[in-house]
Amino acid sequence: MLLRTILALLPLVALVACAPASSGNGVKDALKEHPDIVLDALGERKAELFALVMQGQQSYQDSQRQAKQEAEFKTPLAPVIDPARALRGPADATVTVVVYSDFLCPYCAKGALTLKDFAARHPDSVRVLFKHYATDELAKQAALVYEALAVQDPKLAFAFHDAIFAAQAEIEQGGEPMVYALAVKLGANVGQLKRDLKKPELAKRIDDDTAEARSFGFDATPTFVINGVSVRGAAPLDEFEDVLRRVSRSGGQEAPCAACDKKKQ
Repeated sequence: MLLRTILALLPLVALVACAPASSGNGVKDALKEHPDIVLDALGERKAELFALVMQGQQSYQDSQRQAKQEAEFKTPLAPVIDPARALRGPADATVTVVVYSDFLCPYCAKGALTLKDFAARHPDSVRVLFKHYATDELAKQAALVYEALAVQDPKLAFAFHDAIFAAQAEIEQGGEPMVYALAVKLGANVGQLKRDLKKPELAKRIDDDTAEARSFGFDATPTFVINGVSVRGAAPLDEFEDVLRRVSRSGGQEAPCAACDKKKQ
């Protein structure tokens, strides 16, 4: 498709390039006076032109993302790691993944599954800290419930994390009552949940998470930070592993991979 678009414009390019200077200037002047000649040629191939533009945009975004990642390998980001918050994984893990996410974002649900697989491959060396980058009121309320559950039990908070990502459609339809019902179903102490939801420090924590994400230049969810190096979007597992290998080498020792060891046996 793209080739046909280019071929359609080649005669015009050749005419300008091969003509004598005076003649070439005439062609250029004609095109300036009648830009519809080019527009008509492109208009006949709108789909190909759109694909070309989208391809260029994607290439630009990929190059920008890669450039930022390379800069972070040299100067890692430094998100706040509060040991009082819910953490999934060993406390003495050598690798910390901070994720900025939104419970109602479909890409975040996909990214959460990839992150879970990644952590399972490195059970002794990777821990996860979930932070919030909520974009609407329902998502912010879900984030608040998560933090309130973490006060009761970090494991309960992560059970809620897994369950709400799996039930996004139901939550969107049912609204806040569905969020609370899910917490109760998982075994939350209702009285304590109601009290903790009113704690101003929990609401501030969510705002601080969002402010931190923006300070790093993150403008979309999910975004993962692996020992200071970002992985943006619902990236494939291989990208997580590639970043891990590089940050581990800089620390002198590659993080062990339980799943990889099983494959070798």
